[in-house]
Amino acid sequence: MMKHIMLASLSMAAIGTATIGHAQEADPQGGSASTGRSDIVVTGTHLREGVEAGKSDIPLIETPQAISVVSASDIEARGVTRLSEALRTVAGVSRSTTYGFYDAYTIRGFDAAYGSVYLDGLVNEAGVGFNQELSAIEQIEVLKGPASMLFGQAPLGGLINLVSKRPREDAFLKVTASTGSWDLIEGTVDANAPLNNSGTLLGRINLTYRDADSFVRNAGINRIFVAPSLTWRPGPDTSITILGRYQRDHDNPISPIPAYGTVLPGAVEIPEDFAINNGGSQRVINNRNRVQIGYIFDHRFSDAIAFSQTLRYTRRKEYWNRWMFAAGFIDADGNYTDTPTDTIGRYFYGPYNATDKDFAVDSRLKGQFSSGGITHEWLAGIDYRHNKSSYYSAGDYDPTHFPLSITNPDYDAILDTSAVTGAPGGSKAHQTGIYLQDHLKFGDIVTLTLGGRYDWADAAGQKDDAFSPRIGATLKLVDGVNAYASWSRSFLPQLYSQQVIGLDANGNPIGGPVPPERGKNIELGVKFAPDGKPVSGSVAIYQLTRQNVTTADPVYLDFSVVTGEQRARGLEAELQWQPIAGFSLNLAYTYVDAKVTKDNFFTVGTPLSNVPKHNIGAFAQYEVQQGPLAGLGATLGVSYNSKRNGDIYSTQPDGSVLIWLPAYTLVDAGLSYRRDGWSAQLTVANLFDKRYWPDTGGIDRVTPGNPRNWRLTLSREF
Repeated sequence: MMKHIMLASLSMAAIGTATIGHAQEADPQGGSASTGRSDIVVTGTHLREGVEAGKSDIPLIETPQAISVVSASDIEARGVTRLSEALRTVAGVSRSTTYGFYDAYTIRGFDAAYGSVYLDGLVNEAGVGFNQELSAIEQIEVLKGPASMLFGQAPLGGLINLVSKRPREDAFLKVTASTGSWDLIEGTVDANAPLNNSGTLLGRINLTYRDADSFVRNAGINRIFVAPSLTWRPGPDTSITILGRYQRDHDNPISPIPAYGTVLPGAVEIPEDFAINNGGSQRVINNRNRVQIGYIFDHRFSDAIAFSQTLRYTRRKEYWNRWMFAAGFIDADGNYTDTPTDTIGRYFYGPYNATDKDFAVDSRLKGQFSSGGITHEWLAGIDYRHNKSSYYSAGDYDPTHFPLSITNPDYDAILDTSAVTGAPGGSKAHQTGIYLQDHLKFGDIVTLTLGGRYDWADAAGQKDDAFSPRIGATLKLVDGVNAYASWSRSFLPQLYSQQVIGLDANGNPIGGPVPPERGKNIELGVKFAPDGKPVSGSVAIYQLTRQNVTTADPVYLDFSVVTGEQRARGLEAELQWQPIAGFSLNLAYTYVDAKVTKDNFFTVGTPLSNVPKHNIGAFAQYEVQQGPLAGLGATLGVSYNSKRNGDIYSTQPDGSVLIWLPAYTLVDAGLSYRRDGWSAQLTVANLFDKRYWPDTGGIDRVTPGNPRNWRLTLSREF
């Protein structure tokens, strides 16, 4: 299989190089003084620059790792507000599941729903479900493969870094108002201005209000978001930017629905708008208040050395109640059954109260020197994170207490909570890591990147430490085309699992913590971004191995052993092309074979959940640059996901898959018009109203995809 992947990657690289040689040159800025857009595409320029998640100034084309960037203008052009939608043209990323409601995805075949999203280089909402707000984001950076060398404990597949919008030197104001399907009402403000005559004090604020129902009955969202920022530059070599965020969510979330009646035959078919949750006074509520305050400090001591520090404090309060989840079926006698009937059993979740406090700081020195004809760009840093949480969690997990008819649901029924029980809990965790990296440049042909990090982590009474190395190199093939290779490891503590570490005097097992999950990545690739050419992109092949996976102890059934292993092999290709001013095309293709390779419970060869073998994303946009129609634009997006294993736990002993989520293709389209600071944009998602299921969390938790929906946005720039 790897031979076929290698052959395919070399073919893609050859096509990309040929395209470079024959593509028509275009002005990267659009070359037009008319009202037509000149910023509608991210071309190869960004590969000549670094990313914040790299913690250094090394350009992407010299970085031995696949990294994708989605800009704010890309997000705006697509008319999306969810992170999963913004990532559709990022190779290697597909949908995963977190209650069917929060942002969730896999990266390179491995689930990254928790602990993978960073904000300005610091982890953001690790361990809890969350929907990120994109209106205050300047760009999205996707690091693929292990990132533990720079960030410590993190999912094997990679991580996502969101870069906040920050103050600029020019004054501007942009106001938008949107409406759309399901009674959408949304307004945003992005205001920026110098606050003194010398321009050393700059301020910016982003405001968002969003309220909408859902295609699922009894569901909706309501958000207030405020993100002020202030930059002070006391001198030419020093700056500090203070970043604040306030987010208030009052949601009525959806819940996933059973596989039987959707992707599997059931007693009756479940309607598209079917709700698991009740309505009226019994409606599910999920309220969250989140406050963040922090800063980014930069000081350059000389041309050879600089210091940066990022710090943030987060306080989150959350409350939910009456959140119902499907749990099998209820027969005619009121008893639980796994056999599909026309009545669903339900679990009752709530009330739940939680307070979470998180402090994180990352301090780093970087510099440059030359010795013996070799240029060294070095990085040294230390980061620390502390988290403290307390909660009260309750529920009633007898599904016979809350039956719900599929054909005649009574959403106004009063929920009997007399059997609800709960208990308080809490946890403390902290992590300290030190890291070093040296990027060696041998002329302008070869680079070598060497890095290592050591972590000490303490959570839930379990202490772990690990060393995470990375080695990589790049080789310039021709101007603007670099090949690269890398090897790296990841580190992720495994909490709340126990292995047998001995026997007591009576022969009973004594439990102890399991070692951290480790990952290993081998990657080869090509990146191309030739100067003056309207094309850029990358091709990568990789093998990711997830080791120390906990699996059932065959002797002591209440314990685990760490003999499990999972592996993903894949190919990723991305292309950005702007053949003429005003037109751009983004393409992404992913092939990944992710499966179990060792386990005591799962059959070897079982495909991992929610991972399509083939994933294609394409987005094209065009805007008339001159003449009477200048400013008129159109967009077209297509995404395809092949079939996926919906539930690894439902896989049969012979390796056959019970739940295959069907393949689907979605088409999105849009029209826009801009003139004299005004603009109007109409986007239609799922144009052909395809019914699909993007992800699942198991036999009772299939997430329905959004049917056709529209969004109209009017905006004014001053």
